[in-house]
Amino acid sequence: MTSAPKFHFLIRDLAHELEADRMTELDAAGRVAQHIQQTLACMHVTFWSVSGQPGQRVMRSVAAYDGASQRIVRGAAAFPEAGGGFFGALVRLGCYVCEDTFADPALQGVKETMLVPFNIRALLAASYGDRGEVWGLISCTSAVIRPWKAGEVAALRKCAAEVSALRGRRRALGNWLATGSLLE
Repeated sequence: MTSAPKFHFLIRDLAHELEADRMTELDAAGRVAQHIQQTLACMHVTFWSVSGQPGQRVMRSVAAYDGASQRIVRGAAAFPEAGGGFFGALVRLGCYVCEDTFADPALQGVKETMLVPFNIRALLAASYGDRGEVWGLISCTSAVIRPWKAGEVAALRKCAAEVSALRGRRRALGNWLATGSLLE
């Protein structure tokens, strides 16, 4: 993903649209997912929200871009934490890289419920959030075993960092409007 400046400007422009109420967060997430999918040439890119305490977290799809049908898809799936390996890596490292999901021991808990039904053979995910708190993640999947290039991993991490910064600013603004203080 060599279009980091393009991505930065896309995020900036979408943030302006969100702030002016000319676009919903779901529409913006779909547009970002489309950009990532087209740049990384993967099958799907999905934005997930994460909620719950460690060991009981749930990830819910918010919006996705389906490369096969070339359309933005509204989220409908929810998956509980299974074993903690995937979420643990996201919290510790900020990303999860897997070229063969069916062979990954950390993903065995979701193999039959998520990987097989959705034909996810390769997975690249990066979390977004702040101060060790994971608010959500961006996942890129492929229907074939695929080694992810270092540049692709770095690019997705940069995308997640941009999303973290944007969401952090929006949260701070919401707090300021609600409390009159940017510090609360």
